[in-house]
Amino acid sequence: MNPVLQTLHEHRTYRQFDPAHQIPAEQVQAMLDATRQAPSWMNGQHYTIIRITDPALRQKIAAAQPNNPQIGTCGEYWIFVTDARRAMLCSQAAGGSFAAAGTPEMLITLVTDAALAAQNAVVAAESLGLGTCFTGGIRLIAPELTEWLGLPAYTYPLFGLCIGKPAVEMQVKPRLPQQAVVAENRYPSDDVLSTALANYEATMTAFGEKREKFPFREKFARYYSQEYAPRNTKLLRDQGLLRQPEGSAETLKGQNA
Repeated sequence: MNPVLQTLHEHRTYRQFDPAHQIPAEQVQAMLDATRQAPSWMNGQHYTIIRITDPALRQKIAAAQPNNPQIGTCGEYWIFVTDARRAMLCSQAAGGSFAAAGTPEMLITLVTDAALAAQNAVVAAESLGLGTCFTGGIRLIAPELTEWLGLPAYTYPLFGLCIGKPAVEMQVKPRLPQQAVVAENRYPSDDVLSTALANYEATMTAFGEKREKFPFREKFARYYSQEYAPRNTKLLRDQGLLRQPEGSAETLKGQNA
């Protein structure tokens, strides 16, 4: 197996890092270069990476995310920001209308570009013998991060990425059966998916990851039984990344301006 495939097959998430390990500057630069080489829509590169290098700011973010203490101990912490700010500036410079602002399609484009870049970052870090952990929980404090990071309109903090030297060894976690995520020519039936999910739940129960409190299917039943980060719908609208609903006071105000 070639080294790239080997790195991908051995991916695992680490949540415990050696706080004394400093990642050499040349490795940080190599990871940034690899991250920025990711594919993107129309080569727009619709993301910004904010390295949290200020110790006080890092600890402030970690304190606001008590379920993610690894934010405070990893060697590098990057926040990936979905970013249409540069697209707006391009529109201004070239006389465009920027009419796509706030549409679901634009938001999907921004999130996709950020996710592709982040995956490049993970592969680059792991190829250097480092461990990684995404922290999607920062969306719970997205309004605060918007202020702390000085994020302008048309940007939004999507997720964080911890990179560092692992302090413990982790097992490679089993993945869903292939028939649950790979299909040919048409979407798989609910019967196929339900069987695969039941089998995978048994696999994960046997795997015995200590941090899992509930069986696989129950975990997602609980998660999707309530709205996650409800404040962020308003934030996305305030940032210009989702349009106000038709007939709302904000929409009518804009039409009458």
